[in-house]
Amino acid sequence: MSAKRQLTLHLDADVAAAIEAEGKRRGLNLSRAANDTLRRALIDEAGQALAETVKARLDRLDKRDLARAHELALIKEIVLLYVRVWFEYAPPLEDDDPDASANAEIRFQGFIEMLADQGAA
Repeated sequence: MSAKRQLTLHLDADVAAAIEAEGKRRGLNLSRAANDTLRRALIDEAGQALAETVKARLDRLDKRDLARAHELALIKEIVLLYVRVWFEYAPPLEDDDPDASANAEIRFQGFIEMLADQGAA
């Protein structure tokens, strides 16, 4: 249990009346009613406000992450399209290369397999 500290407070009449009414409504003595009311106002609501701020920031970061993932997917598609077009229009390979007779689609599939092998390693 936390240590109690005695304070002497001078409250406006309407504030004192509200604390007395809260204490009567909840069946608490004046000191307990004032303590609970101040705790809610100063501690609990401040914690809730902080939690809402953190949640808003996390939501913003999540949206940024989704946007980055979408951009990355677009970049991957662009690079793969570039490689496919490159294989389609690149000059033929040297005759001593075993893949010299391979068409662009086979060369592209080989490129994709090479990327998959490097990703697994």
